[in-house]
Amino acid sequence: MTAERGSLGRVLHLVAAVLVALPLTGDAFAGSLASRGGTAVVTARPIADFHPAEPGRRRFGELEFLGGLVLASPDTAFQSLSGLFSRDAGRELVSVTDEGAWIGFRLKTDETGRPLAVEDVRIAPLLDADGHPFPTKWGRDAESLAFRRTPGGGEFLVGFEGRHRVLSYAVKGDPRTAFDAPGRPVSGIPADIASLRDNRGLEGLAVAPPGTPLAGGLLLLAEEPRPGEADQPVWMIGGPRPGLFHLARRDRFAVTDAAFLPDGDLLVLQRRFGLRIGLGMRLLRIPADSIRPGRTIEGRVLLEADWGWEIDNMEGLAVDTAPDGSTILTLVSDDNGNWFQRTVLLRFRLHGRAG
Repeated sequence: MTAERGSLGRVLHLVAAVLVALPLTGDAFAGSLASRGGTAVVTARPIADFHPAEPGRRRFGELEFLGGLVLASPDTAFQSLSGLFSRDAGRELVSVTDEGAWIGFRLKTDETGRPLAVEDVRIAPLLDADGHPFPTKWGRDAESLAFRRTPGGGEFLVGFEGRHRVLSYAVKGDPRTAFDAPGRPVSGIPADIASLRDNRGLEGLAVAPPGTPLAGGLLLLAEEPRPGEADQPVWMIGGPRPGLFHLARRDRFAVTDAAFLPDGDLLVLQRRFGLRIGLGMRLLRIPADSIRPGRTIEGRVLLEADWGWEIDNMEGLAVDTAPDGSTILTLVSDDNGNWFQRTVLLRFRLHGRAG
C-alpha cells in the first residue's frame, strides 16, 4: 500500500468513527437475508501486521498477535457484528448484530492459530417470543451475547438496547439450534436498566465460569454512564457477590463487550471515537476479587490501539481455550453497514504477565 492510500484509509476510518450509521428501514430488513435466514459467501483478506508501522511485530505486552482477517460479503446481511461467542478452540463463532440477526461461521486456521478464512456462514433473524423476527430497529438492536449452561443443555443470552432487555435463546447441542428458538425474557434482570440511555445500553454480557470466584454470576455492562453518573454501571446477577458496581470511565472510552477468562478475571473491550480524539480500542483486565457491589473499579490495560493500527469499530470479544491449553481471544468489529468501514476479525493468544 502506498503512503497516499494508507493515509486515505486512515482518514476514511476516522470519518467512519464520527458518523452515525443509518439503520435499515423496516421494509429493507423484511426483504433481507437477515429476516428470512440462509447462507452467505464471505471473503477474507489477511491482516499480516496488527501495527503496520511495526511489520513483523507479534508481541504486544501479554498478547501475541496470531493474525487477522478483513471480512466482506456481497450479501448486505453480513454486517454490524456486535456480541461474539466462540467454542471448539475458537474455530466455531456465533455473533449477534444490531440489525437483529444471528451470524454463525467456522474459522479456518493454520497450525499456529493464524486465521485463514471463514466457512459455513449462516445468517438468521433473532426471533421474538412468538417466533417472529422483530419488526422494528428499536426492538431488534442486539448488542451483547453470552452463553450459559442449563439443565436442558444451554442458552444464549442476548442483550438489547433501545428497548433495554435480555432475552434467552435455548441451545440443544449445536449452538446454531438457537437460531430457530424464540426469545424468552430472562428473570432477575434489574428494572433500573431502563434508566440507560436509548443508544447506550447493555453492550456487555458475561457468565462467570464454574470454579471461579464469581461462578454462575451473570454480568451486565452498560456502554456509557447513565444520566447524572460519571462511570459505567455494571450489574452482577446471581453468583456469590450479586449487586451493582461501576467501571471507572477514563479517556472517553465506552464499553463494547466483555468476557470472563478461565481463571475468573474479566476482560472488557472498549472503544472511543471523535473528531479530536480519533478512533481507538482498549482492552482491560479486571481481577475477579475486585468485582464487588458498591465499588468503582479500574481495570489494567492489556492493549490499546488507535486508527493507525488494524482496527475498526471493535465491538465483539470472545474467549476460548486452544488445544495446547492457552487462552485465545477473538475480536470483531461492527461496520455499521457502511462502505467505508470494515468487518475486522483479530486473533490473539494471552500469555502471563511479563516479569
